[in-house]
Amino acid sequence: MGLRWPREYGGQGLSLGHELVRAEEFQRAKAPPVANVIGLTLCAPALLESGSEAQKRRFLANILSAEEIWVQGYSEPGAGSDLAGLSTRAERVDGAWLVNGQKIWTTNGMHGDWVFCLVRTDPAAKKHEGIGFLLIDMKSPGVEVRPIMNATTGRDFCEVFFTGVRVPVENMVGEPTQGWQIANQVLRHERGADISVVRYGDLLAEIAERARSARRGKTRLSDDARFRQRWSQLRVEYEVLRQGVLKAMEDLKDGRQPGPETSRFKLQQSEFEQRLMRLATDVQGTYGQLWLDGPRGLDGGIWQWRELWSRAYTIYGGSSEIQRNILSERVLGLPRG
Repeated sequence: MGLRWPREYGGQGLSLGHELVRAEEFQRAKAPPVANVIGLTLCAPALLESGSEAQKRRFLANILSAEEIWVQGYSEPGAGSDLAGLSTRAERVDGAWLVNGQKIWTTNGMHGDWVFCLVRTDPAAKKHEGIGFLLIDMKSPGVEVRPIMNATTGRDFCEVFFTGVRVPVENMVGEPTQGWQIANQVLRHERGADISVVRYGDLLAEIAERARSARRGKTRLSDDARFRQRWSQLRVEYEVLRQGVLKAMEDLKDGRQPGPETSRFKLQQSEFEQRLMRLATDVQGTYGQLWLDGPRGLDGGIWQWRELWSRAYTIYGGSSEIQRNILSERVLGLPRG
């Protein structure tokens, strides 16, 4: 992991091409999901781009080794799509930041060692200008984590409460009013071309294999014209996604950093994911209604779990509606509606 990171921070100083090969080989080996994915893909880029030398030395090696698991503290009960409306406060008191407030939908919050958190540092400033990007130890006194059960019966999401949490001043990334700019850097990475799309090729192959063994009456499902049309459309969309990733890699190699156009990848991939998982459960017919580990469930019910989980893809990282607004206003230059 961290193939592109500078060597002085534990990386290997290699190219995006090497990163793509790594992702392909992980997928080929059916490797489990990467540990500390939020730290690796979101927090680390923020530190590499905006962190102090001391912050890079302190945190990056432990992110890479997964000795410290990171979670994201952005959304609040009253500030989701309008993230700049957040109200969690950080005040300078006796040489530290005193944090009070609440975050929600904190993925894997119950496992987190650290959280990178957007906090209101200047209530008098315009809402986009009074925000800081603060690194908070989840073991600090005053931090409370409450898991939330979601539609898959999992407890991956959490709400996190901060009550009088003292945070060292050196844990502020950048200036106390630069949090919105840093957050947008992070979101561009979250929304941008994702090399993990290589997994969709295998998933499409698995769906095709299941269709060859499934029957509708006396006909194999794989011979059904409607199934073939749906599968072929998804195969075309997958190739578009893959080519988009390759193009984005070329842009980065040429020194062009990701901008608001990354919302296109977020929109395409999240909606593609939902259509793909719906097809997979439809292929199972009535068995597609059975849940995990049921005695008659196909493939252990994993496709049903994936379809329910895919509902989150068009919400987190900015909803599809937000992505369309960004594309229309910042990329196409259309007026606000």
